[in-house]
Amino acid sequence: MRKVVVILISALAFAGVYVFFAGGGKDIAFTEYELDEGSFKADTLAKIESESGLQLPPGTKGLRFHYKPPIDPIVFAKIQIPSESKDLMVKRLDKMQEFSGKFYSDFANSRCNWFPAAVTNGIATKFSTKGAFYIQAHLVQESDKVILYLKYFTI
Repeated sequence: MRKVVVILISALAFAGVYVFFAGGGKDIAFTEYELDEGSFKADTLAKIESESGLQLPPGTKGLRFHYKPPIDPIVFAKIQIPSESKDLMVKRLDKMQEFSGKFYSDFANSRCNWFPAAVTNGIATKFSTKGAFYIQAHLVQESDKVILYLKYFTI
């Protein structure tokens, strides 16, 4: 009996390690992580679209991503939008349902030092919800670039 328990525990531990490393463990990880321009790929952009409900235009480029898990996750993203898609993004933000309750716009900003505490050069801002997520989106002009700062979280 004791041998069966040891084998079962070992198998479960091995399965957990396998899922974490082979299965893209970031989504189930219980550690905070950040991606930069070199590691922020299309799969992360697809995850953002799925979770936030905000469709990003072709040519969008991920610049920064910060994930704070596990129970009530917080996601921060800095995304470059093609300049020619600026008006399209304004329309897409306008279509998002406006959140009418109290919104904690500075919630958790201290967890991510590159997320702006105050928005300057704003083009459009939206506070919304999708499912369990509260969504904060700021489309800004930074030099010659159009940047979307996006944060979503659950409470």
